[in-house]
Amino acid sequence: MNWSSWLPLRALHGWTPRDFNGDLIAGVTLAAIAIPEQMATARLGGFAPEVGFFAFVAGSVAFALFGANRHLSTGADSTITPLFAGSLALLASSGSPHYLALAATLALMVGLIVMLSGVFRLGWIADLLSVPVTTGFLAGIAVHIIVSQLPGLLGLPAESGETVQRIGEIASSLHLTNPWSLTLGLGVFAIVLFSELISARIPGALIGMVLATTAVAIFGLKDHGVEVLGALPNGLPRAGLPLAGLDDVQALVPLALLIA
Repeated sequence: MNWSSWLPLRALHGWTPRDFNGDLIAGVTLAAIAIPEQMATARLGGFAPEVGFFAFVAGSVAFALFGANRHLSTGADSTITPLFAGSLALLASSGSPHYLALAATLALMVGLIVMLSGVFRLGWIADLLSVPVTTGFLAGIAVHIIVSQLPGLLGLPAESGETVQRIGEIASSLHLTNPWSLTLGLGVFAIVLFSELISARIPGALIGMVLATTAVAIFGLKDHGVEVLGALPNGLPRAGLPLAGLDDVQALVPLALLIA
């Protein structure tokens, strides 16, 4: 085994000071796009918005130290998050301390499995995944994300249960749609869509978030039923090992293998 491949800062091989300006612009652009997306992904998983931001920072720093690709970004994945959250919700109440401990334990288990897969060169397993299977999986995840986010877009109470059941409950509550919430959501969606059509360099997600936040403040949309995130805590999170028992670890093994 070539142990030099595990040395830190390998991605900086060949980097020169002339690359600084381009890398700085790329970094600012990525942060502008990724920060609001990461906060939204955290909410999709049942976590506080700042958890997505801290996950993005931690993943970026770790990959900068040990990654080998200067063109790859890391962070919370909206494709895996619904699977992650849905399975954890069967073991603990969403947002509870036990739920957070299970999530942290699961993240460590997945990381360990992926590291061992690299050490033992198990990448060939990906050859067993057919294109129709992965396409169907991604399409199903997309439907799940849309259904889970529709109540927030329409200003309706959050629904729970199976996807088909949730679709029925949302359809029966369409007459209660908050027009202010719907306008904000569609406006941000339009900004993101047209920004990408014009140029990938335009941080549409950030622009949409700033304009929507400004509109909420100026027009007092909170008083019109628009749900807001509220104040975020100051400071950095405290580091520590998750308090999960052996039974929790055993219950998480199948999910960790699936996600890895």
